[in-house]
Amino acid sequence: MVLVDGFVDRWKEKPQQPSFLSKIKDAGKPSVSLKKQISTVLQRLDVQKQKLNNAQSRFEQRDSTLFKRTVKALSERDTMRANVLAGELAEIRKVEKMLMHASLALESVSLRLNTVSELGDVVTVLAPAAGVLNNIRAGMADIFPEAGRELENIGTLLTDIVSTTHQDTGMTVNTGTASLEAEKILEEAETAAEQKLKAQLPEIATTAPTQKRTVVET
Repeated sequence: MVLVDGFVDRWKEKPQQPSFLSKIKDAGKPSVSLKKQISTVLQRLDVQKQKLNNAQSRFEQRDSTLFKRTVKALSERDTMRANVLAGELAEIRKVEKMLMHASLALESVSLRLNTVSELGDVVTVLAPAAGVLNNIRAGMADIFPEAGRELENIGTLLTDIVSTTHQDTGMTVNTGTASLEAEKILEEAETAAEQKLKAQLPEIATTAPTQKRTVVET
């Protein structure tokens, strides 16, 4: 009976133990907990991007209305009213640009966070991302306070993740490099926002259209 049991035991599937090589390869990968934290950050960023896009849509509608009213005032040679409307339109477009800039920057941050597959990435990716969020948050404070507060919270969470990773692994954060990378992300987003707005928003003519004279043939 003992011999039979021993024979059966040898054929039972034994749990596979990780090899020494796989242990070395896995040592540099983020833990399940860290991945879950990053996943949470990505979900919260997606919510904020959607809110920014919704706010931008509302301002675009206001933009369209003001543009038509400005063109109408110019066509009627009501220069004073046209200037007032054009000034208001210019302020609306500043907000539109800020919202689009923020949305594109968040998209860039999300793309970078999705690439985190090694522990070294946590420091090189998350540190600049936190800087980007802090910069956007400052701009959102006046026009979108709710988004500003949430971006501040997400930025704090990213900073905490970087700090914890530093304590656990001893990896240092190069603040200079992180700041430069954050500036690069913001500059790319600003350029993209300018190009996108320029392509989709019509410009206002500075002068009223001249009326054509009708020539009467005799």
